[in-house]
Amino acid sequence: MMDVSELMEIVAAEDLDMPVIEGAGRLHLDAVVMQREGSSWKVFLVDERHQPIAPTVRSFDDESDALEHVLRKLRQVQKSRRSMAALNARDAVAPENGES
Repeated sequence: MMDVSELMEIVAAEDLDMPVIEGAGRLHLDAVVMQREGSSWKVFLVDERHQPIAPTVRSFDDESDALEHVLRKLRQVQKSRRSMAALNARDAVAPENGES
């Protein structure tokens, strides 16, 4: 069973983005957000306008399950950013159109 303090320890240890939990945290593109809605929890990523990205919205009845999903999403976002950075770096050094 994960709690918020355990999640934050893992986030710090793995140098992941800080999630936005119940309004605490900074919204930015691809921020992972967790908020309570009645007796359930919603987890989603936000776009550049800080709106939920519909395909990423998931609901959970259990806070621990929601926190574990937050961690999965944070790891996915980090992996995606690293992949994009590697591609951009490769493209920056590759000659364009086969020119030498």
